Parts: sequence; C-alpha cells; structure tokens
Amino acid sequence: MSDYVNKIGYAMSLREPQKEALSYFAAISEHCDYKKDAKATIEKVAGEYCENAQPINVADEFSFPSFCFNMATGIGKTRLMGASIYYLYKTKGYKHFFILAPGSTIYDKLRKESKPSHPKYIFKGLEAEMGSPKVYDGENYTGYPVKNVQGELEIDRSSEIQIFIFNIGKIFNSKTDTQFKFHKFQETLGMSFADVLARFDDLVICMDEAHRYYAPASMKAINYLRPVLGLEFTATPKNSNKNIIYTYDLAKGAGKYLKIPVVMGRTNMAGYSDEDIEEMKIRDGLTLHENRKRVVYQYCTDNNLEYVKPIVLIACKDTGHARKIRALVDSDEFNDGRYKGKVIEIHSNLNGEETEENIQKLLSIEHNDNPVEIVLHVYKLKEGWDVNNLFTIIPLNAAKSDILALQTIGRGLRLPFGYITGNEEIDTLDIVAHDHYRELVDEIKNSDVFKYRNLDTKGVDPSTTVNVSGTVDDAQMTFFDQAITEVGVKSFASVDDPTTLEKLYKAYSKNFIAPSAGKPKNVDGTEQVSLFDNQTKEPQRAPDESVSIPVSKNIKPLSKAEFVSKMRDYSAKAISVPKILVQISSTATLTKFYAKRSLADFEIAAAKIERFDAINQQLLDSVDAQTLEVSDSVNTLACLLLDSVSEISYEDAEYILDIVMEYLGQIESSEEDKRKIVRRYASVIVEDIREQIYKHMDQKINYIHDIQKDLILFKKFVKNIKKDGAVPFNRPFEDKQNIRKYLFTGYQKAYYPENAFDSDSERLFSIILEEDPDVIRWIKPPLNQLGLFWQAGQQYNPDFLVETVNKKYMAEVKALNEAEDTEVIGKAREGIKWCRFASVADPDKKKWDYRLITDNNIHPGNTCRYTLGTAREITEE
Repeated sequence: MSDYVNKIGYAMSLREPQKEALSYFAAISEHCDYKKDAKATIEKVAGEYCENAQPINVADEFSFPSFCFNMATGIGKTRLMGASIYYLYKTKGYKHFFILAPGSTIYDKLRKESKPSHPKYIFKGLEAEMGSPKVYDGENYTGYPVKNVQGELEIDRSSEIQIFIFNIGKIFNSKTDTQFKFHKFQETLGMSFADVLARFDDLVICMDEAHRYYAPASMKAINYLRPVLGLEFTATPKNSNKNIIYTYDLAKGAGKYLKIPVVMGRTNMAGYSDEDIEEMKIRDGLTLHENRKRVVYQYCTDNNLEYVKPIVLIACKDTGHARKIRALVDSDEFNDGRYKGKVIEIHSNLNGEETEENIQKLLSIEHNDNPVEIVLHVYKLKEGWDVNNLFTIIPLNAAKSDILALQTIGRGLRLPFGYITGNEEIDTLDIVAHDHYRELVDEIKNSDVFKYRNLDTKGVDPSTTVNVSGTVDDAQMTFFDQAITEVGVKSFASVDDPTTLEKLYKAYSKNFIAPSAGKPKNVDGTEQVSLFDNQTKEPQRAPDESVSIPVSKNIKPLSKAEFVSKMRDYSAKAISVPKILVQISSTATLTKFYAKRSLADFEIAAAKIERFDAINQQLLDSVDAQTLEVSDSVNTLACLLLDSVSEISYEDAEYILDIVMEYLGQIESSEEDKRKIVRRYASVIVEDIREQIYKHMDQKINYIHDIQKDLILFKKFVKNIKKDGAVPFNRPFEDKQNIRKYLFTGYQKAYYPENAFDSDSERLFSIILEEDPDVIRWIKPPLNQLGLFWQAGQQYNPDFLVETVNKKYMAEVKALNEAEDTEVIGKAREGIKWCRFASVADPDKKKWDYRLITDNNIHPGNTCRYTLGTAREITEE
C-alpha cells in the first residue's frame, strides 16, 4: 500500500474498504499516465492491478479510461471520491474535477458536502493539506473566471483544486439528445462552459451512482467534455460493467459497516384477503417499530448519546394506495391515534405546497424535533436519501424479487451510530414480507447477506419502557449536581450540616436556569424536542406501549424546605463515590552493558556494471559500480537508534554513542568500509543493538489516578420490561431465563427503589444486601456512569457498590463457569486498582475492596460479610 494511501487513510479516517479501494486505484495510477497513455494500454494496466487481476474493458462509448468502484450503499462512496480526487491532485498534479450527479437530490447533497463547514465534507480531514477548493456548479458556473486577453481566452489555472458539480439534467437535453444546456455560448465566458471544461488537459470526471449514465445520450454528453479519466461509484453496477476495479458489496459489509437485513414474516396466511394481509403487515411492522424505539432509547440513555428516532418506510403500489394507507395509519382509530400527524407521503401526485412541506420533513427526518415516524412512498426514494435511522421497511407494492432489490433495502442499511453496537435489534433492518415470506426464506437460507425471522414462532412480547430515578429525578438532578460541585461537598455524610445545606440551596437557586438545561441540541443549535415527549412532568413509567422520554417542559425550582428535604433523602441513599480515572505511567532505566556484534559478516564487495551484446550473446565490458556510503557511521547509527527506541531521548546521547562505538569497534574494517557497511546494513545493525538495549533495560509500570469528580450523582436508567414485569424483589421468582425483562421493586436501602438484573444470582444478592443490618446502603450502578475503563474506550460497569458500617465494596456476581474468563479477570483487575485508589481518596475514610462472587456462594439468609468472604482471590498484576 503506497505511502500516500496510508497518509490519506489516516488523515480522512477512512474505513478499511475505502482504504482498500483507494489502494487498488493507486496501484493502477502508479503504472500509467492518463494524459499520454492510450485507453487500451491503461485498461491492460488496470487488469493487472485491480482487485481480482481480471481483464478491464471500458465501454466503447467512452473515449477515455474509466474505472468503477462497486461499493454498497452506506460504505462511504462520497468519502472515497474525495480521497481519490486528493490522491490524483497530490501524485499527478491534476486540478480539475467534474462531479456528476444523476438527479437533483444527489446534486444538492453533493453541493452541500463540498462546503468545509458540512459535517460530511467530502475532504474532511484534509483541510490543512489542500485548503479550500474552488467549487462551481449549475447555479454559478457562468461566473467562472475566463478573460479575453488580446483576442485569446485565458482560463483560470490557479494552483487550487477546482471542483465542478452538475447533475446530468443540467448538461444535456434528453428530448433532443444533442442540445446540451451548458453548450450554449455564454458572453461572460467567451464560449460555452462545456468548451471551457474540454480545454483542460487534466479533467477527471467522477460519476456518482454511475449506473445511471450508461444511456447513449448521457455517455455522449460526458464524452464531449474530453476527460482524461473517469471514476464511477455505484452500489448497483450495470451487467455490462466490465471496468470494476474494486468491490465491497452488501455481503461483505452487512454486520460490519452496514445493518444486516432481516426478512420478517408469518407463514400461516391462508384464508386472509389481500387487504387483511396488507393491514397485518402494517400492524406487525409497527409493533416491531415500537419495540425498536424502546431498545434504541435505552441504548442512547445507557451510553449518553443523542437520541436516535427510528422511522418506518412503507412502499405503496401507487398514489391512490398511498392515500388509502395514510388514511388508515394517520387516524384517531389506528393504535389509538399514536401516529396521527406522524405520517408523510412522498410521490409525484402531491400538489406543490404539500410536496415542498413533505420534502422538508423528509430531509430533516433524523432530527428529534421532526414528528414524522412513517414515510409512505411510491417508487420515489432511490439514491440520495441518506438516513441512519430507518429500521423497518414494509413493502406493500413488491413482487418477491423486488423485496430483495438493493435500491430499496439500501435506504435502511446505514448504521445509526456509525458502528456495530452488538445489539441485534439496533444492528438489523427489518423487512416485513408476510405474503412472500416462505418463498423468500427458501431463497435466502444460505445467504451471506440476509437473515430471517418467523413471527409465528418468535413474535415481539408486549413491553413497556420504564425510567427509574433515585430520590431526585433527572429533571432536578443537574442542578443538585451543580450545587454539590460548586460548594465543594466531598461526602454525602456532610450534607446534613445546616451550614452546608444553606450553601447548597444558594448554589441551587443561582444555577436554576431555563427548563431546557441539559437538553440535547440539534445540529443548528436549537433544542431537540423528542418525538416521544408529550409529557409535562417526569414520568416514572410509560402509560402504554410507546416510549416516553423524560424531558420535562415545566421544571419549577424547589422551595428551600423542599430542597432540604430532597437533599437529605438523597444523601441518605447515596454512597460517596468519587469519579476516578486510572492511568498508566511507565519508567525505563537504562543500564550499562557491553554491546556484542551478533551478525556474522558484512559483504561490501562493489557491484558491477555490465554491458552485454544481446545479438552475439557475449559480455562486452564490466566496470565497478560506485558503492554508496554514509558520511558518518557512528552518528548515523546513533540517530536511527534514537528513532527506533521510544524509551530513550537525546538526553541519552552519550549512552547511545558508547554502545554504537563498541559495536562498530568489533567490525575489523577501515573507517571508509564501515561507512559503506552502515549504508547497506543499517537496519539489521540497529535491530541487533535494539534487542540488546531492551534486554538490559529495567522497565517499571506505575498506575496513577486522577480524581475527576469528588462525588458521582448517579442519574436515571432506562429499562424495557414485559407488561406487568414490575414485581416485588423478595417474592418467589420463577421466570429466571427471562429475568432481564423484569424490574424488581420495593427496595429500601438501594439508591434506586427499583432495580434490574442480568441473572437471578444478582437478584438473590440484592436480598442479602437488603436484609443484612451491617449494610447501610447499596447501588447497582447504571451503564457508563461510574467512569471506570478496563480497555481503551470501554467502560466496566460492576454489578454492585456496597457500603457497610466499616467498609465499602465493589462487587461482581458471576456464574461459576465464567469466573476464570479472560474478560472477567481483566475487568476485576481494573476494579482492584480502582478500589486501591478510591481507598486513598475516600472522604469517609473507609477502605474499598473488590469482590468477585460466584453464584454457587449466594444464598439469602447468609450475611453480606460471609458472602463477600467467599470471593475469588485475584491478583492485581
């Protein structure tokens, strides 16, 4: 892989498929000259260096070489285009690039993404390298700087990259097939703009959704511009495409960079009319949609992410059918009016005002202040509608073959968070296909792309979403947190002091600002209004199947008496837990040693330049070639060692010089020969010395800690549970296999009055904690709020934090057969380090201990101390 590809990949944070695609293009480009070489010559080179080393044949209608990147929707074709443009600019000096879009949607999208301020800027990451390219498009090209100097046209040839963005409809008239719209003479240019472009000797044309340009008229319009090279980007290449140099299709991307499409259906459909099946598909699809809303909301809350609003795409047969479906879904009767005002139609039969309104709603559909959840379309959403939050497609218009067509599925393949989460319900795209389900399953059983699910045997359990807070709800928690931080409270034990309470109330009153404090923001800076948010106060539990995101609209400040009461109640349940960042610090001590030459011999014989008569098969002449050498053998090796051993610096120069001179002293040669030896063998000599330095280096790893916050105020957690899934914690519980679908209530010592568990052993341990008089309080920390990391970017969320009369504990409950798991041990070791530092920092002067308990030792009736005493012994390392 070329140096430039690596640098571009790093600067632009290219995904692996993008980087691979660029590397194949670079390999081809390194071996040909697009300005001088014949098209056939370039095709031959491309065939040797493309992904599969296969013959490359560009369409005869194109007079220039053109390469196709077959990239699945959502992998990042536009970013690859930007990387390819920069590569050609940097390696070949090309400055003129014509980007062609198939229609107005993609055209407008590309124009926006050509602006550096756009979050999806086509050259994002390269701003410092290439500045800001000049961009001309179908709206401003008549202002292109061309001068008439003494009867000669002088075209702007500045050093900056110039980008020309047009859609195909702006460069030719499909009715006449010959009259190109921008071929007309422009007085401001002194010629047509097409002729301006055709004069560039380095014009490269980039064709987005390239399969759309293989009609004769399109190819004729493109050919007229006389580009030196074409780059084609598409997820659905034409069968005639024999110029594909790299492929990364849905089969490769699903589950890595794209959602996995899942065909959902019912098998027992006999006896139902077409209208019945249609309504069943809609209702089942929306049941899946409601479940996914809950799952996505919980994931966003657990990971402190901006809310993502799932949407549904319903494909209709025609415009009349779309109206009928909208009348059904967007009504007071359908699901109790849940989708009223949340449905839009996109098709050609809308009036102008309605079309504009719906297009605006469609383009902003990812924003949470947009109420739309359901999009009805009639073959109008093709390329260019790029959203990350489409999770469910209900095809009412499709034959079996159409359901699996990538043009429709591609709209929903993008990942909402930009990465695979590991949660199947977030990483998949549901395609509801009742009427063709059995046929489709038979077709895709061995597919690398699709999965399937039978709703007859595995449906969606009715569930509800619960927002669980401690004694202070999240609406007020921000202000409590600010007050505690401002006053400098380090332990909840000190909160009961009247002077401290007075200071806290003053800070609380001062910091109480607009009720939208802490609310997520949209890209434009406006506050997000959740599609779930129709409450005026914080709900503890959603009243129906729909999610209710707890964003209060009318938060009122507490009176002093209310504040004092709430603060006292809160501090009685809260454990004083600091937020600690554990970091690694390493030190290396260099010890003196005698460097030994391990390499046996160095060949310094001069190479020969030979002249050979190919006709008469005889050697004519042989002369010595000049042998390369370094100017200073000692200094050269010393500098290379400084670069290769990260633990040493220029302060260790004397140490390094001594080692190098010892090593060179063992080579019995003249100084001149040593300079030649170092020039030829520097890398192996440096590696020989480097290994010896590390063998004699005393390295120590130290762990240091940083108190990022004196007290953590744990916020709410969100849980999706079964209908009637809230049960008393101390009652007999039988449905242990599905324990994650329950919420256990009635806790008195716990920070949260309701708690959720991953195993019944955790629930049993909570009973021990509640019953033991030695336990003062305990908390089951919500995901990602403790701030304890066990690997780069991965937080460890222990099961319990426990405070007893004399100590504090971090406790983890595991099944006996999981106790020796590498990940479990790795997390435990980080927990032990955290506890060691927490013991030093704890304001209550209590020691923290880490305990890993196995399920076979958890029995209600035993004390907390006894149970913790059975913990596995783990060394910190």
